[in-house]
Amino acid sequence: MEICDAHNDLLMNLTTKTEIKDYIDKYCINNKVVKMFTAYYVSPQKEKDYNSIVILKDLEEKFNLIKDYKMCIPTIENIGFIDNSQVLDKILTIKPFCVTLTWNYDNKFAGGAYGESGLTDKGKELIKILENRGIRIDVAHLNKKSFIEFSKMTKYPIFCSHTSSRLVYDIPRALDREQMSIIKESKGFVGLCLYSSLLSDKRSDNNLIYKHLSSFLNVLTPSNLGFGTDFNATGENNPIGFDIDYNGMPNLLGFLISKIGFAKCKEIASENILNILNEYNNCE
Repeated sequence: MEICDAHNDLLMNLTTKTEIKDYIDKYCINNKVVKMFTAYYVSPQKEKDYNSIVILKDLEEKFNLIKDYKMCIPTIENIGFIDNSQVLDKILTIKPFCVTLTWNYDNKFAGGAYGESGLTDKGKELIKILENRGIRIDVAHLNKKSFIEFSKMTKYPIFCSHTSSRLVYDIPRALDREQMSIIKESKGFVGLCLYSSLLSDKRSDNNLIYKHLSSFLNVLTPSNLGFGTDFNATGENNPIGFDIDYNGMPNLLGFLISKIGFAKCKEIASENILNILNEYNNCE
C-alpha cells in the first residue's frame, strides 16, 4: 500500500545529498512512500538568534538537497523569521506547499499551542498575502484562539499537517472536538502524528495510534484524514516497531486494515494527500 506523509522533519538531521539519498532509498522507497512533505524547521531560538537572511540562505540550501526528488514537497515549519519584504518575496518565489505561522509559542504573527495570543494584525496580513499566492497555512502549531480566528478568514479547506486527538491525550498541541468539527465542515485535512510525545506520556504502539485514529473518526470522515508522521530520520520518540521511521508502516497498515478495512486505510494512507496535491496543482 502506498504511503503519503504530510510532515517529515528529515532536513533537521540530514545535511548532505548522500544522506538524503540513502534515507529515501532505504526507508521511503522500500516502504512505498510516494509523497513526503519535507519541512524546514525554524526553532524559536533560531528565529531569535539568527538574521532572517541567514535563515533564508540555509532554507534555500536545504530545499536544494531535495529538489531532485519529486516525492518531496517542501514546507516551512515556523515562518516567524520573516521580518522584511525581501525575505517574504523570496518565500513567495520558493512557494512551499504550506507554512506554519509559528511553532509552539507566540510570535509576531500568531499564538502557538503553548502560548496565549491570537492572530496579530501582521499575521492576518501575512495570511492574505500567502493565500493569494497559493501557499497554504498549516494550523498544526496554532493555539485554539489563533485556530478559530484563522478558520474564519481562510479561503481554503483547513490543513493540519501533524497532530493528535485531545480526546485521547489532553495536551494543547492536540485538536479538540470543536476544532475537528471545524476542519470537517471546511472539508479539510488532519495528519495523524506518530511522534510518541503527541500521543501519550509513554512510548506509543499500534494500539495507541489506532486509539487516536478512532477518536478522529468519531468526528471526522476517512476523507479528512492522513498521516503526518513527524519522523526525522533518527528513530527517537518513534512508536514501538518503528526502528527507523517508515520501517514500521507495513505492520501498522496491516493492523489498521484489520480494524477499519482496506478501503478506508488506503484512503488515509495515501489517497487523501494525493487528492489535495492534485487540486493544488490544478489551481496553479
